[in-house]
Amino acid sequence: MTDTTITSRRHPLVARCRDAADGHTDDVLLDGPHLVADAIDAGLALPVIVLAEGADTRPDIAAIVRRAEQQGRLVQRVTPAVFDAASPARTPAGILALATLAMRDVSHFAMTSQALLTVAVGIQDPGNVGMLIRSSEAAGATGLVATGGTAHPFGWKALRGAMGSSLRLPVARIADARDALRTLHAHGLRLVALAADGDVDLYQADLHGPLAVCAGAEGAGLPDDVRAMADLQIRIPMRPPVESLNVGVAASLVLFEVARQRRNRGSRESGVASE
Repeated sequence: MTDTTITSRRHPLVARCRDAADGHTDDVLLDGPHLVADAIDAGLALPVIVLAEGADTRPDIAAIVRRAEQQGRLVQRVTPAVFDAASPARTPAGILALATLAMRDVSHFAMTSQALLTVAVGIQDPGNVGMLIRSSEAAGATGLVATGGTAHPFGWKALRGAMGSSLRLPVARIADARDALRTLHAHGLRLVALAADGDVDLYQADLHGPLAVCAGAEGAGLPDDVRAMADLQIRIPMRPPVESLNVGVAASLVLFEVARQRRNRGSRESGVASE
C-alpha cells in the first residue's frame, strides 16, 4: 500500500476511474469487493486498487488488501470523499480496481465442435448484458459477441451485473450484427434466432452442434435482416396472456436447453459405446 492518502477529488486518479467507468479508456473499472477478488483470482493485471480509508475494517475487504499486497499489487488509499468521486456506484463499496481486460477475437472461441456463443444484438441495458454474460458462463457457453448497438460489455454496470463472469468468459465486440453473423456462419455455427413468433418451439428444437444463440433488444427484438440470416427461429412457449420475457431470462432458457440436450446426447452416446 502506498504511504500517502489521496485527499483531492481533482487528483488524476479520480478522472481515470470515471473515464474507465464510462468506457472511454482501455482500463475497465471493477467496483466492489466481489469483482476485485475475482480479478485477483483470475490473475488479471490491475494497474491500481483504490481503497477508501476505513473500508478495510470489513473482513472481506481486509482479506483482499492482504492478498493484493502479498502479490505486490498497488493499493492506493483515498479519503471517503475522494472514493465517492471515483466510484460511479450510488452506494460505493469502499474498494475498486482498474483492470486490463481485452476483447477477444471471435475466431479464438468459435472454432470448436462444441462452440456455443451468445450474440447480443442491440441490447442497450447494461444490466441485461451482464446477466447474459453470467448466464452464458453458467450454461457452458464458449463466449459472447456484443453487436448492433449493445451496451459495452465491460462498462461498470455490465461488469457488476455479470458478477465476475466477464473476467472468465471470452467476449468479443463486432459493430455490425450482419458482419458478426456472417463471421460465425463462416466458422460453421448454426444461427439460432430467439423470436416471440419463431417457427419452432424451443422444446421441440434440435439444438445440436456448434450454435450461436441470437438475442435482440428489449421490446423490439431482433431486426428483420438479422432474423433472415438465422438457420432456425425459435420461440419460448408461454401461458397466455404473457407474451414476452426479459431478454436475459429468455436467452438463459435457450442456453440451458442447449446444455440439457448436449448432456442427454452425451449420455446416450456413452451408453451406446459401453454396450
